Amino acid sequence: MHFSRKVVLVFSGIVLAPLLLLYGVTIAMIYRQTLSSLEALCGLEVRMNEEKINENIQSLELIDKMIRANRDLIFFITSPENRSEKDVISAVKDESLTLERILSVEPLIYSIRVFTNSNFVPERFPVILHSERENLAALPEWEFNYQAHYLTYMDAQALPSVCLTRELKNGRRSIGWVQLAIRMENFFPFLHREQNRYQHDFVIKVSGEGDSRKLSQIYCHGQSYSESVLTESELSQLKKRFFSTSTHENFVMKLGGKSSVVAWRYVPQLEIMIAHSCEMAIIKDYEITMLLILLAMVFVGMGFFSIVRYTANRLFNGLYSVMGGMQRVNAGELGIQIPVDGMNEVRETQLAFNAMTRQLSSQIEQIKTEQHLIADTEMKAMQNQINAHFLYNVLETIHMQAVLADNDDVAESILMLGKMMRFCLRWRIHTVALEQEMEYIQSYVYILNLRNDYEITLEFDIPEALRKIKIPKMILQPFVENSFIHGIEPLAQSTKVCVYTEPGESENRIWLCVRDYGAGMSETKLEEIRTYLEDEKYERDSTGSIGIKNIQQRLSLFYGSDFKLEIKSELGKGTIVRVPLLIEGEKNGKDSDS
Repeated sequence: MHFSRKVVLVFSGIVLAPLLLLYGVTIAMIYRQTLSSLEALCGLEVRMNEEKINENIQSLELIDKMIRANRDLIFFITSPENRSEKDVISAVKDESLTLERILSVEPLIYSIRVFTNSNFVPERFPVILHSERENLAALPEWEFNYQAHYLTYMDAQALPSVCLTRELKNGRRSIGWVQLAIRMENFFPFLHREQNRYQHDFVIKVSGEGDSRKLSQIYCHGQSYSESVLTESELSQLKKRFFSTSTHENFVMKLGGKSSVVAWRYVPQLEIMIAHSCEMAIIKDYEITMLLILLAMVFVGMGFFSIVRYTANRLFNGLYSVMGGMQRVNAGELGIQIPVDGMNEVRETQLAFNAMTRQLSSQIEQIKTEQHLIADTEMKAMQNQINAHFLYNVLETIHMQAVLADNDDVAESILMLGKMMRFCLRWRIHTVALEQEMEYIQSYVYILNLRNDYEITLEFDIPEALRKIKIPKMILQPFVENSFIHGIEPLAQSTKVCVYTEPGESENRIWLCVRDYGAGMSETKLEEIRTYLEDEKYERDSTGSIGIKNIQQRLSLFYGSDFKLEIKSELGKGTIVRVPLLIEGEKNGKDSDS
């Protein structure tokens, strides 16, 4: 981001940020307060509705207890056959009047019906009836929108009602039923009041248990509540909300396509949910107003930002060319030259930038040339570092073999030496297959065994699939040579050198390990070698051989700086060198064979 833009943003932020923050906090507080008010309103309404329902339940329960406490009625219904016809008629009349008085005392009670199982009790409509008129056992204890269709000539007694039906017993003997009813509009008065635009009431029946619970809406017949009828989708959402928590928490959901705050209560006696919803239309209207104000503030802020930006661009225009030039240099255009204009300090900066890029381009070309020369010289030097004293001893040994042994041994020795010399003197090849390096160190160990009166056994444990991978040339022989010079030769006894692989940290990496069972080294000496390797300064081995730092540097150039040698050793037990390799070759993907 240009410096001028930062200045614009900072200056604009100092002015606009506090205003926007204050605006946002105010909106959030008002929104939350309005939402809390709606939640409180819904909670109050649903609690009032719950209280009304509980009052109606208590009224029905009280009358039911009064009827069951009427011992004369119970005794009469139990054994009417033991009375004269005159006494039966008189008892029916008296008990009917008693029940009708209860109706006059409780005006909300729609009807009281006592059903008797005995046909000796004459019916007195609509108070005392025979049980055979209705399948009372099939009715639930609480029935909604119940209609007494068996009262053929009494339409006023067949209106939809909330009906409580319970069996009447004398001891363990069933003698009949008691049925009490309150009209739907009296039991659920909130369903019959005029529904306003924003608020709605619901009564929902809960049937079943556990996961099989089902919700069905209860509404009053003969009334128009098109906006209060719940769809199956809305009932499904309410089911999740109702049974996801045991508390009566309010929640917000879509009802009739409008976001609404919903408060609810569960009435366990009736197994119903009562709910009251308030549409969030008030908040919506408020949000539109706040949105318009916000948009106005945004436009004002954009205008303010544009003015400040134009002014800053005029002030910082001279620096843009330098910034653009630096970005292009960063992208790789090292020779870029920018136009020079102005008469102030910016002009001096532009001139200095152009001089810097010219010098940078010249130095980079020079460094590239030097690096190519150094790399080529070092590789050739490494490929020619064959110890002259070693070759002399080898040739002397072959001479003694020619005198003392058969010609086959001489031929084999000369063959091994030829392989080694061909491998070392191929200057232009910087990478070889792992199996070629293995063949070379086999020849090297064979020659070593010719010189000594003890034998070095070379063991390989490398999978066939890995023997074809490309590795830097002469990366194993120096470690085998070090094993011989520092670990095996001081002991002067038969031993073995193992070359094997171990899996690396990823699928494409492996460790190539060289292990000897020679003299080993102390922890102090091992720490000196590790410190020596950590120093990235180039240093050629003074003896003319290929040193381990040389190998470390070639690994870094070939694969990357995270490829580091690991050396473990224990005095008297031997040394392990672990060389990190990539299975697929060079990290940068270049072919080094040409």
